[in-house]
Amino acid sequence: MENSIKDRIMSAADDYLRMNGLTAAELCRRAGVSASYYSVAAKGKYTYQDTEIKDVFFRKLASAIGMRLETSYWQHADTTQYVQIVNTLDEARERCEARMVLGETGCGKTYAIDRFCGANPVGVYRITVNDCDTLRDVLAELVKLLRIDTKAKNGSLLRVICETLRERAMRGERPILIFDEVENLKRTGIKAIKAVYDGVRYVVPVVLVGTPEFAVALQNLKNKGVKGMAQFIRRFKAGQTALAPIDRRYLDFMEQIKDEELRQLLSRIADNYGELHDYLERAMREADEQGEPLTVELFKEMYNIKTA
Repeated sequence: MENSIKDRIMSAADDYLRMNGLTAAELCRRAGVSASYYSVAAKGKYTYQDTEIKDVFFRKLASAIGMRLETSYWQHADTTQYVQIVNTLDEARERCEARMVLGETGCGKTYAIDRFCGANPVGVYRITVNDCDTLRDVLAELVKLLRIDTKAKNGSLLRVICETLRERAMRGERPILIFDEVENLKRTGIKAIKAVYDGVRYVVPVVLVGTPEFAVALQNLKNKGVKGMAQFIRRFKAGQTALAPIDRRYLDFMEQIKDEELRQLLSRIADNYGELHDYLERAMREADEQGEPLTVELFKEMYNIKTA
């Protein structure tokens, strides 16, 4: 990595610290890099004790502050869904309310959360859940995110987590818990989130993000008489946001595509924003490397599409 790139990263990191009120030590912990290396690199010196600081240090640091080192071929767009998600997260944090955001696969939910976390590096705790998660798994992930040093187990661990979140709220951190991909949860995982929610209710906002299938799963648990599920649903139902359907003309992203026939083809073959991103990122990179404009002919050749 050239020193000019390292200079840019260190300058961006310094700006990031000032804008977000973080210390260098806090940023290094988040990035998983050496604070000693940072101290030296911040002075424009890229060796530590006569040993060159490896590129991985700078790459991790850049990733932690949301700085892209490679050419990005995907343009951000304030889609309807993106605006809905970010507004919901902002409102939940501002009002300390429980919220649930439900939208179809590929509409940009995780992307919006990623950008929200990048814009709010302090106090935002995001967990991506899966169908194997138990109470212990959820609590263990929270302990990791909150950087709590404890050997407590389950019930005691839950109390430690909730106390930590309350203390941080009292200090003005304004913590918010975001659980992503909640449609993957089974009963044990849902009950785990319920336990966490019950422990921080009215103090720390909890936001659940997933597909509409999650609402169906909650209703099924309620119908089966699972204890406390009716109250849990009621709390989140009042703050539910149903994301708008994807406009599969993809007008927010088509400005960068000059070939009208390619625009029409993309609208037919891409089922959602995620697929559109995957198609375009690869195709635009290939066109750039060839020094050619991205045309429908090049696109069809890349993806072996025989007919329109």
